[in-house]
Amino acid sequence: MSVVVLAASGRAESVALTSALEAGLGSVHATTEAAEAARLLADDGRALLVADLRDGQALGRADAQRLRQQCPGLRMAALVASSQAVPPDCDAVFVEPFFLEDVVRWCARTSVAPLAEGILEDLGAGLSHEIGNPLTSLFLQLELLKVEIQEESARSHLAQIEEAARRIQTVVHDVVQSSRRPPVAATPCSSSALLERVNELLAARDAALAGRVEFNVPERPLSLDIDVLAQALADVWEYLLRAGNEDSTLQVSGADRAPAAFVLSHQARTPRLPPDAASRLFIPLWARMALGLPGAISLTSARGALLRHQGDLRARLLPDGQLLVEAQLPTEAQGQLPFLGAPP
Repeated sequence: MSVVVLAASGRAESVALTSALEAGLGSVHATTEAAEAARLLADDGRALLVADLRDGQALGRADAQRLRQQCPGLRMAALVASSQAVPPDCDAVFVEPFFLEDVVRWCARTSVAPLAEGILEDLGAGLSHEIGNPLTSLFLQLELLKVEIQEESARSHLAQIEEAARRIQTVVHDVVQSSRRPPVAATPCSSSALLERVNELLAARDAALAGRVEFNVPERPLSLDIDVLAQALADVWEYLLRAGNEDSTLQVSGADRAPAAFVLSHQARTPRLPPDAASRLFIPLWARMALGLPGAISLTSARGALLRHQGDLRARLLPDGQLLVEAQLPTEAQGQLPFLGAPP
């Protein structure tokens, strides 16, 4: 895979950028014209675009949008000065000051992502067509049969068939959702604001569950898409609470962890889960099947949301038998680093 660099000609910063990418990746094409960048990207459908906008002239918002339209699936990183607004339609944004090593690392990691994601997208599309469409037809036929059939035992059999079909539909939905990697709109917020949003979502699902969460989290500045991560953490909280007894609590604590990371720790007793749950919790569909939960909760999708933020979601069993799930969140400083894609 090659990298296309769109930058002003002759600027020392742009020359250093191109040199760093050539040293780290090898195949780099530098240009000062958006039209030339579009041609290079069209020649290599998997090429990455690194747009150096620090001089304020190399690439405008309209040019960025045109490049996106001309090159479907384009992965683009933008380099901007601290005084500039973040451009739209970017997969990663580096705000000065930053290290060129971080730009090279993002390119190296992202270069292998499209192939894997493309396979997953094809699988999701295939499942939707070959299984999802027939299931939709099946549900319609079941509804018609319910109207026509009044005998109670037959209606019970129809209900069992519908339940089994819903489970298949959930599997297809999980695969399709995991194949989607929407960009993350990271904005500054605080740890308290994030926890408040998560608690609101959990209370809307089940007020009794929200009342069983205990907090010990210091106030910290974060940089993230609060709606995306609040939804992900709400799934984690609900899952851990439902995996315990009716009177069990979830302890949520927070701590700084080098380098420049803030970790939310979720600690709970989960007697409804098997002893090896920590090693299998984020395998697609396993977590829900272990509890028999409805299709709305997906810990695989929750971890994907953290990974897109340059974070992670991990689990381990503590010596006292409690399950510990740690969510690494991007701090305000990390918001200057690329925020899309899973770490290698």
